[in-house]
Amino acid sequence: MKILFVNNFRGRGGGEEFLRDLLPGLVARGVKVGLICRPRTPLTEIFKGSAVEVYPIDRSGLSGITSVFKTAKVIRDGGYEIIDIQRGHDIVQSWVGSWLSGRKPVLMYTPQVPEFIRSRFLLSRMRHIATISRHIRDRIIDFFPKIASRITIVYYGIDLDKFRPELVKRGSLRQRFKLASNARIIGTVGDLWKNQIEFLDALVLIKKEMPETYFALVASPSGIGQVQEFKERAAQLGLTDAILWVGRLAKEDMYSFYADIDIAVCTHRNEGFGIWVLEALGMGAPVVAFNAGGVRDSLEGCPAGRLVSGTDEMAVEMISILKNSDALGQMAKAGPSWVADRYGRDRMVQDYYRFFAAMLNKH
Repeated sequence: MKILFVNNFRGRGGGEEFLRDLLPGLVARGVKVGLICRPRTPLTEIFKGSAVEVYPIDRSGLSGITSVFKTAKVIRDGGYEIIDIQRGHDIVQSWVGSWLSGRKPVLMYTPQVPEFIRSRFLLSRMRHIATISRHIRDRIIDFFPKIASRITIVYYGIDLDKFRPELVKRGSLRQRFKLASNARIIGTVGDLWKNQIEFLDALVLIKKEMPETYFALVASPSGIGQVQEFKERAAQLGLTDAILWVGRLAKEDMYSFYADIDIAVCTHRNEGFGIWVLEALGMGAPVVAFNAGGVRDSLEGCPAGRLVSGTDEMAVEMISILKNSDALGQMAKAGPSWVADRYGRDRMVQDYYRFFAAMLNKH
């Protein structure tokens, strides 16, 4: 089996973390794996020196025109049978390059976010679409009902060898911000466009019951308009001192963040899936989230998670959990087991391997 992945994103987000975990697993199962990406991007570093064949192809300026010919050469010379396109803006390059290659590989699209490409013509060029949540699947079907039969959900998985609460040293977050031993920390991950401002109303209610409660954000404290709006709202509510700006963290530093927070909150109502929610659960942090978006897939029925309809209900749930040490402890133990049973990396790799194999057998 020979599969070429195409991802020309300049940065590093959930889609890139997905490839980091998936591709080595496919290689270990005997799949020839290639990756087209932009030069000098995080993906080139992630797979540097690995068994994944990386093809850096520039798409800036005139290179955007020649990229289709370079893509065609990669497909032809590599003998690739499946082209897995990770982002909508890569479909044209991959589709035209596949046609020019003369090989007629199977084209598929793996959108990681609900903001998929809004072109029925281009979506119809895809033989298969693999989504990571019901939320994304349903959004695509609402836009293009005729393509429903081509869509399959394959859930994400995390490396359980890395997310082991018993191996992580705790206390660095409390030490950094000089918090009292009885302080409670509610944490979240993602820059401020993920609607964190809405949680401030819940935090007011929580602090009335538990004054020593703080909101820790793994996010940039500057750079986008939502940051200033968030800070102004926090000041209006008298919460400025309750906000802990953690900043962006390296992957290896996230383990201790999850281990240090008492509970995690997800406020994004349009989350594609929420990989970080799995990570928090895997590290023993219970999660409370709005009952919307892709996070529902991992939290429905989860003994370590709660889905709520609004900020008042969110505050009530968090107060109930944080005030009951036994319940909090039980949820902290249940999270890793829930993730291990359903969302391990090995399960994800096996599901994708079977998906790709079935695709080739069919076509």
